Amino acid sequence: MKKALLFSLLLTIAACSHVDLSLTDQTRIYTDAPVRKSALQVSVHPKGRQYTPLTAYFHPFIIQQESPDHAALSASFTQIFFNVWTEERLFSTMELAPGYGYQGYSSALESARRRGADLLVIGKVPYFYDGTTLDDSAVTIQVDVYAAGSGTLLWTMIQSSRIEQRDPEDFVVVVHETRMSHSPFNQMIRAIARDMAVPLKSWLPDPDSRFPYASTPEAVKSGLMAGPTDGAQGADLPPETSPAPAVSSGPAAGQPARGDAEDEAARTGEDATPRPGISGVDLDIQFDFDKATIKPESHAVLDALGETLNSPEFKGKSIVVGGHTDASGDARYNLDLSKKRADAVKAYLVDKWRINPDLIEAVGFGKSRPLTAGTTAADQQRNRRVEIRLADQALQ
Repeated sequence: MKKALLFSLLLTIAACSHVDLSLTDQTRIYTDAPVRKSALQVSVHPKGRQYTPLTAYFHPFIIQQESPDHAALSASFTQIFFNVWTEERLFSTMELAPGYGYQGYSSALESARRRGADLLVIGKVPYFYDGTTLDDSAVTIQVDVYAAGSGTLLWTMIQSSRIEQRDPEDFVVVVHETRMSHSPFNQMIRAIARDMAVPLKSWLPDPDSRFPYASTPEAVKSGLMAGPTDGAQGADLPPETSPAPAVSSGPAAGQPARGDAEDEAARTGEDATPRPGISGVDLDIQFDFDKATIKPESHAVLDALGETLNSPEFKGKSIVVGGHTDASGDARYNLDLSKKRADAVKAYLVDKWRINPDLIEAVGFGKSRPLTAGTTAADQQRNRRVEIRLADQALQ
């Protein structure tokens, strides 16, 4: 019976390992050392969901542990983490700040505002240890996310991960050895970045979501009444924040560790994280060339929107008006123009339909989210649009 159990165990190990067969010596089975992670600790988070896609300015990581290579480590750690969040599609645009030095919170916040970002992301590394292939490796990462406009701290998350060196296990017939990673920080930081992306996804809408394109009053009404188009409705976050827990340099003793198998499933399987369900329409609103003046032929579409918002089903609901431009012109200029056009739509709804201005948030997306990559006049016209999203609560 013991031999049968041993044989079954060896078969299980061999199924997910590299086997070095030998006729003269013991057969060796090698498995890659897993990434062990502590529970993700979220000590600060928003009270509700975000209904507008956001842009982020990503500051280089701050290496808080003394090290002569802090600049190189900052660049390497930051790029690994940034790449994962780019793959996760958290934001409509995420820009990595140049350089490695940290010049203070105020300077970083000013840089984010100057770049037109909605959020400032600052990462900190209070602890790391590189054991290469000979010893354990570990890292702890804290990420703070601020609203760039107000400077409010929205998120604080911290997590530790480690890869542990293990002694060979001798089963007489075979020897099982754990193979240490040649790039432990890449594995550990990617695992942490994926875990930290999960709560952000439950807060942020999908930046690639698309709404029905409406060019007639009937399409406006049916589009808003159709219900959310983003799939599953995301659950609200708890209304309170919890006190910040103590920082550990690795998973607590006895705590079950989540390893590479779970992370591989997250990478290859479908993303099951629920994101906020949002109702909305893209409106075909015509403006004078290079201006924010609404053309008279678009008044009927906006009147249909105003009538819908004053109906019993939508009376008192908040909306987000997002302006978009085509691909021509400077990005900064288009961002400003799209915001002015969103403001013009808001003014029309307030002045003619007496919609409460406090219920309308006007934002500009510039040319960052085109509906089509085509270059024809018709394609560019579709990209020059105004997006309407129903929202219970948006970023202040």
